[in-house]
Amino acid sequence: MSEIGWLVSARSALSRMARAGLWLSVMLLIAIAVLVAGQVVMRNAFSIGLHWADELARWFGIAMVYLTIPYLLDRSAHIAVEILPNRLKGRWRMAVLAFSELAVATFAGLSLVAFSAFLERAARFCTPALELSNLIFYMPAVIGIALLGVIAVTRALMLLGGKEPS
Repeated sequence: MSEIGWLVSARSALSRMARAGLWLSVMLLIAIAVLVAGQVVMRNAFSIGLHWADELARWFGIAMVYLTIPYLLDRSAHIAVEILPNRLKGRWRMAVLAFSELAVATFAGLSLVAFSAFLERAARFCTPALELSNLIFYMPAVIGIALLGVIAVTRALMLLGGKEPS
């Protein structure tokens, strides 16, 4: 299998993973709506506060954002400044787009290093209401950023190989 063929296969697998993250994010958004509505009903109708519901909704919100980011990059639906690449053609365009993807991958790598340093200390503590380890609480962000980085690298390699990611 050629290098580009291997990358196309890898990108297909990564696309499926990114799509799964999107669907999980949709489910999390629905869960957030149910949690918030339930919290309002319980407070107003029964004068009962569900202290765990706010924390769970916050966790789901963090997960939703970070699990959606890889899908947006995979579909080229993320925010991008394309003034320069849109004015270029051929190899120059591919090089600038590859550089942009490598910048995203670098950001992802630096973010993972920062998460590692943060979680090294924070993992010893739990969330107040759910008593979840911070390692679990922030794991969706770590997974999302890692997948973002891998997708960016495969997109850069495809661009350097002369094929624009679709």
